[in-house]
Amino acid sequence: MVFYLLARYNKFMEKKKLISIVVPMYNESEGLHNFLEVLFSNLNQIKNYDFEVVVVNDGSKDDTYEKLKQEQNNYPQIVLVNLSRNFGHECAVSAGLNTALGDAVIPMDADLQDPPELISKLIEKFEEGYDVVNAKRSSRKDDTSFKRNTASMFYKIIGKWSNKVKISENVGHFRLMSRRVVDQVIALNDYVKVLRVEVPYVGFKTTEVEFVRAPRNAGKTHYNLKSMTDLALDSIISTTPQPLKFIKGFAIGFTLITLLSLISQIIMFTLHLCSVISIDTVYMLIWLVINILLLIGSFILVSLGIMAEYEARIFMEAQKRPFYIIESVIRK
Repeated sequence: MVFYLLARYNKFMEKKKLISIVVPMYNESEGLHNFLEVLFSNLNQIKNYDFEVVVVNDGSKDDTYEKLKQEQNNYPQIVLVNLSRNFGHECAVSAGLNTALGDAVIPMDADLQDPPELISKLIEKFEEGYDVVNAKRSSRKDDTSFKRNTASMFYKIIGKWSNKVKISENVGHFRLMSRRVVDQVIALNDYVKVLRVEVPYVGFKTTEVEFVRAPRNAGKTHYNLKSMTDLALDSIISTTPQPLKFIKGFAIGFTLITLLSLISQIIMFTLHLCSVISIDTVYMLIWLVINILLLIGSFILVSLGIMAEYEARIFMEAQKRPFYIIESVIRK
């Protein structure tokens, strides 16, 4: 009986694990209340864990920050991080990771396209011993044909060029990371922050949980074509120097083609002099010169463009500026 009571006492006194939910927000005033209701409704059903919700206001221009301060009275688990201006989605997530105190951290968006009901499944896999549990979209059928094709192309390119770093397909920010993974991600001092690249780079035991992505809760997406293009470029350039090697390969191939063209021209011109074939020498030379100049010019421009992308990132890294600036952190 004594041992039974002692065991119950130890279980009662055992500290619950803390799970941090990191939510970056930018102009999410319209759907904010509904998101928090759905989120906390799901979190309240998960027993034996404590939760904190680290909401990062990424310089919103609407009344998102004011509404968050009001909601904090209803949900004291909210940790409100206010950035001094808009730094971008990736930096806002990074600010949340640095603020989160949990034994595990789950970044997710506030539009309910990352379903809160999946959190319990992520935690189950975490308890099975996985350090990273990716939430993977099971299908992209609701996306436009253009978006599906470009996404497929992106994952094929980065999968081929990323060497030993395996970038999971159709996985965004929504995932669970153990404390040691979060600490290692924070330690990566890259100026260009891309979480979907940094987490695979860190490694550790990883698994996936599939889900169907729901329509956006409210408002409009902040990811337009330019944002998606920038993210793809940042992902590739921060992962591999392969585009620079591609220039070298292209240059070698172009040189060989040019040499073959010159050899062919010499042979044809010799046959013309020997009256074996008849060609209009002037027009042939003009056409050849124009094409060579165009090809060389295009190659130079493409080469300069790719090198400029890397040089721009070297410039940003050399500045050593902070990824974000926190104006205030409010805990209840």
